[in-house]
Amino acid sequence: MKTRIAEKIRRARTIAISSHVRPDADSIGSGLALNLMLQQMGKVTSYRNADRAPHPIDQLPGYENIRIGQIDPDPFDLVILLEGGSEERTGQKKLENYFSIHIDHHATSSDDADINWVVPEAAAVGELVYELGLEMKVSFSRDMAFNLYAAIASDTGSFKYSNTTASSLAIAADLAVRGGFAPSQVSDLLFNSNPHEKITMLTRVLSTLELAQDQRVAMIDFQRSFLDHLNLKDIETEDIIAIARSIDSVQVLLFFKEIADDYYRVSIRSRANFSARQIAQTFDGGGHHHAAGFFYRGGLAAAKKEILALIQKQLS
Repeated sequence: MKTRIAEKIRRARTIAISSHVRPDADSIGSGLALNLMLQQMGKVTSYRNADRAPHPIDQLPGYENIRIGQIDPDPFDLVILLEGGSEERTGQKKLENYFSIHIDHHATSSDDADINWVVPEAAAVGELVYELGLEMKVSFSRDMAFNLYAAIASDTGSFKYSNTTASSLAIAADLAVRGGFAPSQVSDLLFNSNPHEKITMLTRVLSTLELAQDQRVAMIDFQRSFLDHLNLKDIETEDIIAIARSIDSVQVLLFFKEIADDYYRVSIRSRANFSARQIAQTFDGGGHHHAAGFFYRGGLAAAKKEILALIQKQLS
């Protein structure tokens, strides 16, 4: 598949790139690296996203070159979509007007693009962009390598999550050598650069912690009012889940994020054999075995009751 994609890229002159809505470090880092690769190949590129990325992702090298807006109606020979092959996932309209390539690592990913390269075994889409770069024989610059390393480090929780593979580690090591940077530079940017206001917000979210089902399930929730008097955007809460999931007895973590009145984005993280994706799919969501999500319309108490009942069945 990557050979076919590389050939399509070689034949194109103008190429647009787009990540999914509410972008994370994997989609942004991969997109920035891919943009640099295409430019090195002499392509005319435009990286366009529907949403801005939160801090500190917006500090990745080259982020200032991302344009917030629609690809349509500008003409492009090719559109490359990272972790989102549909209009709903990308926020980009009229994608049917373009020849599109979708690169993803989510098993529940859509196949709406003309070419869909989906590899669930990959820990991050950054691994696939790395492989594509090798296929296209680009010379990995520091910024390319740094961004791809950040993409992989982010989606593997700094190589601590269960999706980390030997291939993830080998690719990361190769990127660090090619880019000539210390891995700690990426870690400092992604994980050690929070403003004090974020810590204030973090304490508010963690104060909602509840344990259920013999402390095997943890629940935290974010309320829009938590951002009152803080210079933060709601997307900057996305990584809070990593802290709550560290409780030793917990097999499943639920993070309820208030989007509007009686409307929540629910993120699920799990361990061992528990399938977060199975729960998410019940509510028309998706994701990975240990990390998934969906939207829930209704009250918070009702959401917890309904979801806990499904979790209980699977735990039993």
